[in-house]
Amino acid sequence: MGALDGFVVLDLTQGLSGPSCTMQLGDAGARVIKAEPLSGDCARGYGPPFVNGESPAFLSLNRNKESIALDAASTRGRRILQTLARKADVVVVEDVGAGSVKDLGVTYQSLRRRKPGVIYCEITAFGDKGPLAGLPGAELPAQAMSDYWGSFGVIGNPPIRVGADIASVNAGTFAFEAILAALYHREMTGEGQRVSVSKLGALLHMRGIIWAAISDPDEWIGFHCDTYIKPPEQGYKTKDGRIYFMLRRGSQEDFDKLALDLGVEEAFTDPRFGQAGRNATGTGKWAYLVKHIWERAFKDKTNEELIALIRGHNGEAVPVNTYDSLMRHPQIHALNPIAEVQHPTAGAVKMPNIPWHMEATPGSIRLPPPLLGQHTDGILEWAGLSPAQVARLRKANIVK
Repeated sequence: MGALDGFVVLDLTQGLSGPSCTMQLGDAGARVIKAEPLSGDCARGYGPPFVNGESPAFLSLNRNKESIALDAASTRGRRILQTLARKADVVVVEDVGAGSVKDLGVTYQSLRRRKPGVIYCEITAFGDKGPLAGLPGAELPAQAMSDYWGSFGVIGNPPIRVGADIASVNAGTFAFEAILAALYHREMTGEGQRVSVSKLGALLHMRGIIWAAISDPDEWIGFHCDTYIKPPEQGYKTKDGRIYFMLRRGSQEDFDKLALDLGVEEAFTDPRFGQAGRNATGTGKWAYLVKHIWERAFKDKTNEELIALIRGHNGEAVPVNTYDSLMRHPQIHALNPIAEVQHPTAGAVKMPNIPWHMEATPGSIRLPPPLLGQHTDGILEWAGLSPAQVARLRKANIVK
């Protein structure tokens, strides 16, 4: 039994943000009804690559959901959607302008008149107020507008983006957290409410620590300031790979012994190695300028040898993993971060597991990502339609 067992979520979203949010609600035990257009969630086409014709992006974000496919542009399709919305505890919509939602008859104002306790969550690109409200948006504009590109790439070269879709996924996570808070409030008071989250707002929130750190700095150095001017950090080259290391806990004696063991005698006279090596390693203010000195000492030593040596002198060191080496690490096996799900057409699919663990109400993967319209009949029966009515809707191509 999950923590949200008994709650029903109507998922009107497509793509990444909304499905990420509703998947987490489903992982926590909620029944998630994914209402898709007859053509399907747009993410079903994200690729290549595909897994036996299925999109990896869709598979990764849509487990624990039931799919109903319907023509919401038709009168009967809209009525079905409105019925489902009135029966749900939570309605989540994403990236649709106010006019579109109004046309569907599933605005917060229309729903709360008949169901005051409804939790209604909108995920937008740029927010629900201001000159950009209602405009379509995507990952790249959100990253660019929030200054995330400022800390990447090399000065003089074209800008580069964060590889992961951090705006989309984090907006989904913040929406999940906000919905949980709204449900808790409803349990205490009986009141529903509208929740609004944006991709741009999610990144502005996350980027805030950077801006706070560079407000009127004494000097333009330090972890949060010099990321704008330093080259990308890819770890320290070794004989057989790369490591990342820092010296935050050790004493001056620890650092001196480490420098001697590595043959880095210049560290004793170079002021950039100050504060027992803290300034010259990890996020230290001179680390990127002395990196070549460390790498010269590392070139004949393996990752394993260096990690043992650095930890032996009260430093912190870890390997810079590839996906292959990461998945072989014993700590990864202990955390069990990957789940395998049997999908009707894709077969055995590996995906990120539920990241949190609750003793009394553990989450679970109960359903694989659905085929388009896989649960239409059962959902319509739950909504009060008879088999004959469902058959007529299918014949009219209202549902499938």
